[in-house]
Amino acid sequence: MRLALKLGLTASLVIFGLAQAATGLQRERVVLLLRHGIRPPTHEPALPVAVAPEAWPVWSTPNGELTPHGAQAIRLLGAFDRAWLAPGSACPDFAVHADVDERTVQTGIAYAAGFAPGCAVQVSHLQAGPDRLFSPLDGGVPGFDADMAKAAMLQSAGGDLQAVVAAHKALFTMMQSVLAPGGSTFLHAKAGIVLKGAGRMPEVTGPVKLGASGAEDFLLEYLDDKPMDQVAWGRAGQDEILELLALHPLAYQVTAQPAYIAKATAGGMAHAILAGLTGGPAVQILVGHDTNQADLAALLGLHWTLGGYPADDPPPGGGIMFTLLRDGAGAEYVTATYQVQTPREIRNLTVLDASNPPARQALPIPGCGDSATPTACRLPAFRALVGRLD
Repeated sequence: MRLALKLGLTASLVIFGLAQAATGLQRERVVLLLRHGIRPPTHEPALPVAVAPEAWPVWSTPNGELTPHGAQAIRLLGAFDRAWLAPGSACPDFAVHADVDERTVQTGIAYAAGFAPGCAVQVSHLQAGPDRLFSPLDGGVPGFDADMAKAAMLQSAGGDLQAVVAAHKALFTMMQSVLAPGGSTFLHAKAGIVLKGAGRMPEVTGPVKLGASGAEDFLLEYLDDKPMDQVAWGRAGQDEILELLALHPLAYQVTAQPAYIAKATAGGMAHAILAGLTGGPAVQILVGHDTNQADLAALLGLHWTLGGYPADDPPPGGGIMFTLLRDGAGAEYVTATYQVQTPREIRNLTVLDASNPPARQALPIPGCGDSATPTACRLPAFRALVGRLD
């Protein structure tokens, strides 16, 4: 199937249909790690009143739950994926497993409604958390050294969280002007890393955490089609919101990138993806969070820039798609691709089709061919790579 290509900001872009046509490869299985759709902030107030004194917009759903607009955007994504992953199939060979949160479960239901309308697709999930696939350190885990994690985070930050703020002063100053024009509380918040207990992830404090959270909240307001005078209190348009959103992946450079942390947070996910590529339904969807994508990307060395979002940002409805391909001689290969609807597509609920597909970018997998070419990463090499990451 030949699809029009929506260019991102890097050159390593490919559509699976084009790659298959060029190489004679047949798609065998797909595992998609999907981030949930649009939600309100997970708590009230979204940021401390001292940092953001004005009232936040009113949402149509409770804190942290999938919005109706977000559900519709996910259904559109599912319908598009069905058209090229399972064309002509009445009820595709398809499974969805979601984290325990309402927003992840409902995202799975919305995606299934688009991908397999009228079919009896059960979204599997635990009845109570944590689901260790998505939250491997929730509540603390024996053997995870919090002190070692903190040291790794500090090293990733250049030795001091305040150094991160100083290195990106213009961006943090811009965020201050949106949160509280003329104020300085956000910029002067203490930047540090706090231990949360044995076996638990340390917590980042100060502008790095608050900036990432605030920028994400502004994006969610925009994507949910709120009036622009309610988005970031009318003090930022789409371009400014996407510029501020760089604070979101910036925080993940501290919390997810260290190798010690990435192994602990994403090792199980890497094995689950490998298992999905070698058995089970032909299409498997894992519905989790931005943290899951950031952690897995750190573990495997994946990077993307597309759809108008900042580099390595995992937006609502974005997904890392792993595909198993087979050639005529029976050799099997693994590719990785990032797929996302653009901000305007989500805000406007734009229908996706062959003439207007989601943005896609092929992702080189370091240590497994170091290339986005579909035949570069053989399945045995990918299996060995995942094994080395334990």
